Amino acid sequence: MLDRQKLEVVQVTSAEDSAKLAYTDRVDLVILDSEPITMSLSQIVGTIRSSSSASARTSILVLARPGGSDEARALVGRGVNRVMLAGDHPELIGQSAAELLHIAPRTTYRFATRLLVEVADGMDEALGAVVDVSTSGMLVETDGDVEPGQHVVITVDVAGQDEPLVVKAEVVRHAHPERDGVEGIGVRFLEFRGDGRKRLDAILGEAFGSPGT
Repeated sequence: MLDRQKLEVVQVTSAEDSAKLAYTDRVDLVILDSEPITMSLSQIVGTIRSSSSASARTSILVLARPGGSDEARALVGRGVNRVMLAGDHPELIGQSAAELLHIAPRTTYRFATRLLVEVADGMDEALGAVVDVSTSGMLVETDGDVEPGQHVVITVDVAGQDEPLVVKAEVVRHAHPERDGVEGIGVRFLEFRGDGRKRLDAILGEAFGSPGT
């Protein structure tokens, strides 16, 4: 998949080496082994995410070994974008890598969500939950009947904030459990209400702070 994207790919021998490379040279995606040799995974991610790193806002995909994904999953939303198993089908891993390359930075949250869907005779309402958010769009878990190309108004109840975040968006794809872990839709942002863009940037900024070491 990386070859098909015509990307410059640098392979290193350890997660520690990848952190050193990403710290000094800007990269668009880091794919990490979940079991570093001399550092903890949290320290590796903290190095990449530090404010002085050239790749502080890169995407990080961690490949975990069966039975060893707990530490990696604990860092999702705290520097790690996505965790997959090293034994997952290569096409699924490639799809995740492609998504992280084209929509970054992003982080995983879970916020209660209401969707108003534009239909021929007005608006339909569906319930859901934001499970993945980036600067350009969201992954929303929902069983609402929404098709690519439709416009939706998404109201997100953000924990700790009195006012919900409201954004108009376009549905760009269906999400599937095999690929995304949930059933729902992927959307791209069209227009925020009020200071919604500023508040989203604050959420992403908090999520991409360096995790504790």
